Amino acid sequence: MPSLLDRLPPVRTYREIRRDFDRLVLVLAAGDLVASFGFALVFPFLTIYLVENLGATAAQAGLVLAAYSVCSIVSGAAGGWLADRVGRRRVMIVSVGLTAIVIALMGQAGDLASITVLTIVLGIVDPAFIPAARAAIADVVPEDRRPRAYSLLSVANAVGWIAGPAIGAGLATLGYDVLFVISGLIIGCYSIIAFVWLPETLGRRAGTSMSADPEADEAPVVVGATPAAAGELTHDRLGAADRALTATDEERRLDRARVRAFAVFLPIAAVVHATIFLWVTVLPIHASQDLGIATNAWGLLFSLNGLLIVVFQLRVTSLVEGRPKAFVMAAAMIGYAAGMGVIALLSGPAWAMPGIALAIVLITIGEVLLFPQEPSFTSDLSPADRRGRYQGIFLGATGVGTALGPPVGGYLLDAAPGPTLWILASGTFLAASAALALLGRATRSLPPVDGA
Repeated sequence: MPSLLDRLPPVRTYREIRRDFDRLVLVLAAGDLVASFGFALVFPFLTIYLVENLGATAAQAGLVLAAYSVCSIVSGAAGGWLADRVGRRRVMIVSVGLTAIVIALMGQAGDLASITVLTIVLGIVDPAFIPAARAAIADVVPEDRRPRAYSLLSVANAVGWIAGPAIGAGLATLGYDVLFVISGLIIGCYSIIAFVWLPETLGRRAGTSMSADPEADEAPVVVGATPAAAGELTHDRLGAADRALTATDEERRLDRARVRAFAVFLPIAAVVHATIFLWVTVLPIHASQDLGIATNAWGLLFSLNGLLIVVFQLRVTSLVEGRPKAFVMAAAMIGYAAGMGVIALLSGPAWAMPGIALAIVLITIGEVLLFPQEPSFTSDLSPADRRGRYQGIFLGATGVGTALGPPVGGYLLDAAPGPTLWILASGTFLAASAALALLGRATRSLPPVDGA
């Protein structure tokens, strides 16, 4: 009879993961937890460091972060390409190792020019590991279980971001040079984890095994067969050749359909992520200036997102497992649209705190549904030998969105203070929901690539 501890959802979920997934998924989750904690020590305070310690203006600090986003677009695509060429493991080890070194050096930068150069280098080396990690999961996890595997990475990342800022605030009192070095050392542990425990997955097929005898499927040669039998055998071989040709034509048609679906998915994802990023970058300004929410109160509200992800991410993903991914993403857009709609209704400080809290709950529902499905849907559309490249291209598309969203949103907030931006954002999510539903109808009949 299971104990009370065994009945707890986190324990039950962990045992399901141990039962259902390759060890690689747990290794990547452990690495993500360590790395996200290291990043969370410094990144919430990076703009403060730029302004207070290096004399940057707010605009200059924004440009430094924008340089990182622009470089990450190229880095993500290059990392995916390299993951398909030299292997997932190698790309992850090198990318995370160089990231740790660059972040440790950022604390030693004595002027704005130096840290700008280091931030650009960080944007070149850091995002490369993401498509490699996503491709590695697609290599070993069957198609129907991939959303849950990606959910585990989201939970690990959320745990790191819950704990990191509070501890980073305390370490910052020792000096930013110490804080950045500690962050770099912690992130470097991910590289060690990958080096020791992470296997190479390039070339593996999820849930299948390669035939030990490449000639096993060839037609047998019949010695001493009668002419009639020989004629029948020849006819059978010709029929098999015709069927193989027809199968090849059908596979080419399916490949073209997958490419078209991916080409449609990319701009939708770019627009969605541009709009999603508004609540992280522009909403704090609106909350402070227009709704009167203090900075420390906003920090508590922001942490609500991470807590909800940790509690609900895996269970929600399990509930929608097996459902068409594009339709799940379409449903996620409804959550985002509702959250932005709530923000649009707030006009002053009276209901600001509960209103923003409700908006964050709705936005988090959208995030919990959306984020595991995106890399999984990308994997479903990508050929097995180009999974890294497809993940890198997808990462580049979302990078374009996150680079453009904040400045456009900030301009709109300045030009039309109040609900205008949030009404537009809600409408954008509703349009994206309709587009994803149509994409789901178009891709519903597409079989998984290589039976994965």
